[in-house]
Amino acid sequence: MKDEGQRLKLLRREWLGLLAAASLRAATGTGGAATAPGRCRVTAWLGDPPLDAAAIKASVEGKEAKVLSVLDSASPLMLHIVLDLTGDLALIGPARDALKTELAALSSNVWVSLLRAQDGLRVLSDPGPDRGALNAQLDALDTTGRAGLLEAIVPAVELAERVLRRSPIRTALLFLTDSNIYNYREDYTNPVVNPSDSRDLSRRFPEALIRDKTAKLAMTLNATEVPVFVHHLDWLRDRLNEAYQTGLQQIAEATGGSATFSRAPGDIPGDLGQMIKKIASEWAVDLELPVGTKRTYSVQLAVEGREIQYRTKYTLAPRGKGSLS
Repeated sequence: MKDEGQRLKLLRREWLGLLAAASLRAATGTGGAATAPGRCRVTAWLGDPPLDAAAIKASVEGKEAKVLSVLDSASPLMLHIVLDLTGDLALIGPARDALKTELAALSSNVWVSLLRAQDGLRVLSDPGPDRGALNAQLDALDTTGRAGLLEAIVPAVELAERVLRRSPIRTALLFLTDSNIYNYREDYTNPVVNPSDSRDLSRRFPEALIRDKTAKLAMTLNATEVPVFVHHLDWLRDRLNEAYQTGLQQIAEATGGSATFSRAPGDIPGDLGQMIKKIASEWAVDLELPVGTKRTYSVQLAVEGREIQYRTKYTLAPRGKGSLS
């Protein structure tokens, strides 16, 4: 555990430089995280007690795969929390209080960083075990501006992916958001392309741009290994926001994470608490890919006597410019 703590301290020194690199790729349009060839990290929930690698049977596309290492729910975790909050204080207040409570309950080997999505990804609090600086940033948070989740998610994942490459600890990314599709700087509402053409399909399918955007993001993030979790403070019921929220769920599930949506302000503490507990209980199982594994592949895990939940679908991104390997 002492060695893991030292490793986390070294990671912290690299944090700001990694953030600057991720932000630069977002601004210049480069990027695209790549899973390192020959290996794969599987986000899983295997329960208790701990297991050694020999107890886990793994295969890739039906071929036996060697389990290289296993990190259980008691091992160090680096949790990156990205705030995308611009709306109703009646929702943000309970979320902020619940977040403080849940993070205080986590063990000291869970290091937490706090970032903000508006106007480009930026750090509010560096990763560490001390919750004091993080709580101060939460109290001082300015909750104005435009929604930023869709623009910030790729650079945020790339940043977390680079941290993961430097130390194979457990890692997760949590977006806490009240984003509304109408509050983005970019217009995702798909205005009618040709007002004089009554047959213009954009009239019939106004959510097409949203679906296209979120599907592309899900495809991009399927080539990464950091699980993304999204908690939305409010379930929005109009047609375009329902398409947007379905897209957020699609994006999260593509990475092995999940998305949840609170239906009422009173649900926020419980919903957020359950999500953070789920993140804290995740396992990381590193596999050696069999020779000849194709770019898109599926993973199967089995543990005798246990019901397990895990990410099954992966895309191996090509190495090259902008990769995180």
